[in-house]
Amino acid sequence: MTHQVLITGASSDIGIAICRQYLSNKSRVLGLYNQGQPALTRLAEEYPELTLHQLNFESPENIENFIQKERGHLLATEIIVHAAALVEPISFFNITANDLLRAFTVNVVPSLLFTRTLVPAMLERGWGRVVNLSSIGVKFGGGSKTFCYSLSKHALEFFPHDYKTWAARNILINTLRVGVTDTRIHKVDPEKDMNQRISMIPMARMATPDEIANVVCWLGSDQNSYMTGQVITAAGGE
Repeated sequence: MTHQVLITGASSDIGIAICRQYLSNKSRVLGLYNQGQPALTRLAEEYPELTLHQLNFESPENIENFIQKERGHLLATEIIVHAAALVEPISFFNITANDLLRAFTVNVVPSLLFTRTLVPAMLERGWGRVVNLSSIGVKFGGGSKTFCYSLSKHALEFFPHDYKTWAARNILINTLRVGVTDTRIHKVDPEKDMNQRISMIPMARMATPDEIANVVCWLGSDQNSYMTGQVITAAGGE
């Protein structure tokens, strides 16, 4: 069945993979991104069902204005996938209040604003899916330079108390805790030893963006008909 899907962080490697999978299943996708990527542009050229909007996720006001401007179109959204992420390698003793605020603004606030806005219309229709992307770093307390990122992602593992009442109207919300994935994000910190990190994974390799997209798109589909309020981990056994 085709659906209208909203994806934040659409230009990330995982975001692009999620867009592609929904598009290949004939869904209409609204992809929101902060910084463009050629691969996302090519995907939009291949699939006319993909509509792209550049959005500054560091500005809640910018997001609120976008919601008001596009409200009529947005209310038709049936599936929300929040994949937007800000990762800045900062050692713990160098963290400032602004660093923490920026992480929460990008990694948490958009999910809150879009879910708050779009779920009421889903409740009226009697169907909807919300998928938030967290991180395996939450399990380990974050890496030596990713405290802000992991702390903010932990917030996505808290569900609105009302989710239990949403379930009776077939609105299912889940969070996927994403393991180490072969994406551009791991090239941000040149000092990071990825071989050492990979050695900690039982499957002895990183996930591919497509493997993560497989889980996301199952959670956000008709196939997931009974799972809600859960934090699921896709991390190669970690």
